[in-house]
Amino acid sequence: MADKKLNYKQYLKLDKILSSQRLLSERNKNHSHDEMLFIIIHQTYELWFKQIIYELDSIINYFSSTLIDEKHISLSVSRLERIIEIQKLLLIK
Repeated sequence: MADKKLNYKQYLKLDKILSSQRLLSERNKNHSHDEMLFIIIHQTYELWFKQIIYELDSIINYFSSTLIDEKHISLSVSRLERIIEIQKLLLIK
């Protein structure tokens, strides 16, 4: 059997992500429309935090060596700049 080509929906596991919002207010039979927004905002924040940690782990890994390759310094700076951009997104109101 030939392997199926991976598509956008499969790669990002959209079925899983888009079905992960369970409204507590619906389970309590007291629907609150704004609860969906609350959940999505906070889930999005958590994903951004995960990315920040991923970037920091990479930088820490580079700097844990006795000698640091020059290209790793440049990569680290780029990753720190990425973190700054993520933080800007998190602070937009």
